[in-house]
Amino acid sequence: MMKAIGTAARGTRPARLAGSMLALLALTGPALALMPPYVYESARRDARSVIVLAVEGVEVPRREFGACTVSGTVRVVERGDAFTAGQKVQIAVPCARKDASPPIGGTIYQPVETLTASRFGRAWLDADGKVVLSQYEQLAALP
Repeated sequence: MMKAIGTAARGTRPARLAGSMLALLALTGPALALMPPYVYESARRDARSVIVLAVEGVEVPRREFGACTVSGTVRVVERGDAFTAGQKVQIAVPCARKDASPPIGGTIYQPVETLTASRFGRAWLDADGKVVLSQYEQLAALP
């Protein structure tokens, strides 16, 4: 009987795991994703197009989070035939300002401060040219 009470006092394994996840969420801010890593890996693997662009501008939404419009020129086409090197593009990338409180979910918000300062980016895109499951990577240099 004492063992059962001790176990209940500590909480069940799922309850401890949920508590740990909430603590992690509180510490990490807007970049935290709440889907298992394999979901994002699958999105990257299945993306119709993968491009690397030279960032020429970033339009930031008025709200503290939303979709930033990243404008630039395709420098490298890593996958697909929908884009060509030299092509001008605009893509919507989830972004959030410092100290923003976006809703909890699977969206990965890029920090506005670093997104606007980035020189290059890699985007995993669907057949319509939209970023797949927040899969955008800021790059310091061309790969």
